[in-house]
Amino acid sequence: MQKSVLNFKISRVVLLIMFSVFGCKFSASTCFAEDSSGLINKANRFYQQKKYDQAITLYNQAQIKLPEAAEINYNIGAAKYKKEDYASAISFFEKATASRDKILESKANFNIGNAKYKLGKLKENTDLKETVNLLRQALDYYKRAIELDSKDEDTRINHELVEKELKTLLDKLKQEQEKKEGQTGQAEENQDQSGDKQQDKQGDLAQAQKTEEQKEEEAKTAQAQASKAQSAEREKEMSEQEANMLLEGYRQEESSAGKLEDRKRGFSGDVLKDW
Repeated sequence: MQKSVLNFKISRVVLLIMFSVFGCKFSASTCFAEDSSGLINKANRFYQQKKYDQAITLYNQAQIKLPEAAEINYNIGAAKYKKEDYASAISFFEKATASRDKILESKANFNIGNAKYKLGKLKENTDLKETVNLLRQALDYYKRAIELDSKDEDTRINHELVEKELKTLLDKLKQEQEKKEGQTGQAEENQDQSGDKQQDKQGDLAQAQKTEEQKEEEAKTAQAQASKAQSAEREKEMSEQEANMLLEGYRQEESSAGKLEDRKRGFSGDVLKDW
């Protein structure tokens, strides 16, 4: 069983993800009708020459004659994968999982995992959540491949590598979410502070208005007190004058009474003495 090795970087470390081309080794004599053998053999040669478009064209022609052949779907998926058309490759590998051959089914699941991983990496800088989701799906397909072929070390290696990278991406996603929440919290805090400043400003205006009103009230109070004091002073002056007038009147009355008394005494005819 022939396999090719695909190199790519994960977290600045060069890692190996093995991509199986198992399906391209199926021969016409063992898998297909006699009239399809020429198409398949020619398509396989194009594939090996990296002429994937020509290979896909011939595989499609062969598929018309054998529409249920899982092997053809697998081969088309392999060529699509090489063209980096990962979404389309996945659809053909999924059809290949219907094979009764457990080894072929295992390889199809293995390559679906690879394609899911590739799709995830393409979205890492634009949609990290989707990347995480696709890497999780890749792990599920690797697990299924291992269940079907426990001796496949390539799948175990890929599962281990992707699992480690998923952990790294989850940490990155968590940091981004915390940062976003922090920015949201800061924005809310700034809004609250702006509101507080507005309230403070309104409070200052209200205080200034209140202070002005207090000044006016104090001025009125002071004026009222001054007026009251003047009134009290006038009343005091009037009271003294009235008291003097009353006293003078009393004295005058007293003097007048004395004279009258004298007159009365003198009128009585009995002269005791002179006043």
